Amino acid sequence: MRLKAVVIDDERPDRELLRSLLGTYCPSIEVTAEAESVALGQACIAKHKPEVVFLDIEMPTQTGFELFAQWPDRDFLTVMTTGYDQYGIKALKAGAFDYLLKPIDVDELVEVEQKLIKAMAGRNRELTATLYHQGEQQIIKLREIVLVQAQGSYTLVQLVSGAPLLMAKNMALLLDEFNYPKLQRVHRSFAINVDHLKSFKPEGNEARVTLTGNHQAPVSRTYKSWVKQLVS
Repeated sequence: MRLKAVVIDDERPDRELLRSLLGTYCPSIEVTAEAESVALGQACIAKHKPEVVFLDIEMPTQTGFELFAQWPDRDFLTVMTTGYDQYGIKALKAGAFDYLLKPIDVDELVEVEQKLIKAMAGRNRELTATLYHQGEQQIIKLREIVLVQAQGSYTLVQLVSGAPLLMAKNMALLLDEFNYPKLQRVHRSFAINVDHLKSFKPEGNEARVTLTGNHQAPVSRTYKSWVKQLVS
């Protein structure tokens, strides 16, 4: 699979470096155009119709977030690039597929390339998983998973509707099999679908979140700050 890409960044050295890194380490991505501003970037996107846009956040006249506001019906995946790590959560909340911190790490860039390939391969089909519950095969839509909960060597999978499904696999293995970016661990025994996150309540050093269907999950100290940003 070959993905067409547009790079939008006001710093020419940064654009040239990213193009060079992609050309050397990411053979599945071809940079077809570059732009130094949001306005010029919009024209590039309209002309070249890329599958992926590498978008800088901090630019002199308009930020990368303003491109999102002006282009709500995006048919491309966006990887935001920034030198400021505090923008990571905001980028994901705004609808970015992923983000990269500058200076860009080659291993992280290659990892993003692999994510992009998987995402593009699955864009035209519903992401599903086949589970076996009480000896019966069930095909579920990953977007309908609200949370997963570890129970020893077993895992409960709670969907939007119905009773939880009990899987004879540990949670870490099941999350690897799902390979679904919306499912994020928030506790050693819980992972939640961030699209189903409704509210956040601090409880001392930890917290508790409420999800679709009034399901709840604890949030450990390690993940507390990150999850709080998702609902702020």
